[in-house]
Amino acid sequence: MTGNSKSLQIRLKNDLRIYYVLVLLIFLLVFDYAQGWHVFRSFIKFDSWSVYGDLRLLLKGTDLYQIGKDPFKEHYEPPYNYPSFWRFFSYIKGFDGAHYKIIGFLLIFCSQSLFLWGTGNWNVKKAAYYILLLLSPVSLLIFERGNSDLIIFSLLVFPIVAFPKSKMIYIPFFLLAFMLKLYPIGAGLVILYLYSKLNFKNILLFASIGCIILIYFGVNYEEIAIIRERTPTSFAELSFGFSVLLKNIMSHNPKMYKIEGIYWAGYAVVFISIIFVLLKIFKKKWEQTDLTQIKKQEISLFLIGSGIFLFSFFLSISWEYRLFFLVLCVPAIISWSKNNQFGTKFVMVILPLILWNQTLRRIAESLFSGQSNVIFIINQVLISSLAVVLIIYIILILKKSIKLVK
Repeated sequence: MTGNSKSLQIRLKNDLRIYYVLVLLIFLLVFDYAQGWHVFRSFIKFDSWSVYGDLRLLLKGTDLYQIGKDPFKEHYEPPYNYPSFWRFFSYIKGFDGAHYKIIGFLLIFCSQSLFLWGTGNWNVKKAAYYILLLLSPVSLLIFERGNSDLIIFSLLVFPIVAFPKSKMIYIPFFLLAFMLKLYPIGAGLVILYLYSKLNFKNILLFASIGCIILIYFGVNYEEIAIIRERTPTSFAELSFGFSVLLKNIMSHNPKMYKIEGIYWAGYAVVFISIIFVLLKIFKKKWEQTDLTQIKKQEISLFLIGSGIFLFSFFLSISWEYRLFFLVLCVPAIISWSKNNQFGTKFVMVILPLILWNQTLRRIAESLFSGQSNVIFIINQVLISSLAVVLIIYIILILKKSIKLVK
């Protein structure tokens, strides 16, 4: 018994994740602006809809599915904009609007617990960095609103951390996540990595997954178009994407619209050129880099996080909370930094800056009235530069791992 107590004390002392989980649990138990947070009412104004607001919109839809109605035909604000595949959850007992607080609690607790599971033991230095990211405005926004992306996050991370030796089990989780929302297709990079031996069997597997994806797009084309129309976008506030930076600059310089096509072509050429120039300049550095010499689980998490970020960056204008998937890149980045892998320090510095953009904008607004958009533009530049670095990392990982086999 004494030996077990000593062992527990050593684990508590050496792994600070335990303390984070306890604080998270206590926080979630009182996470209710109308009740548990009443002590703050005198100096903070809260919007009651913010408490798991996105989750409540989703649950409105599943409640309607349960009684045989189509949420797309109902008129309420904000409008329903989730793929009808979410009907799947209407068959789960208790997954309804009446239980939104319990569901929100479980979403946050499970998704964060899964992430902590994949990060390894936390020492003081590691804990400080992770908490800096997990308490950022981006992270708190996705938790506060109980966003459905937390379900996607859990679906994609669970098989990686729970069944690290099983490759096949990841595929159904990946396809389920994709059918719930399109952007998880970016996580397909991890399938390419897990099945990196390109033999006939694996190529057939890729072709089968591709067919399922194409059929899904074909069957749900009209619905996807409606969802796209109903989903609000912004290039001046809480958003990111390849087009956001240029659109933001153009919105402040109307004359640029006269030759808009030239600006877009130049913007794309500059972005691609930067990638090739960096590869050329740092060729020797990259050749000495073997990014596969870390835990396979860390590489898998990195490919999920970076793949989803890059898909969201290039193919849509995404709300800032989706940047939360970048935390999945951190376990690998920390391991690479221990081996002084090229570029890791840059990533570790700009990640907190990106996730804390909202706070930095407010500070800029208070100090230099009307200049917060400058911070937003700088943030978009940082996001774009991060995209460049992650693309290079992915190229190096897949170049090293993919092999053609007879």
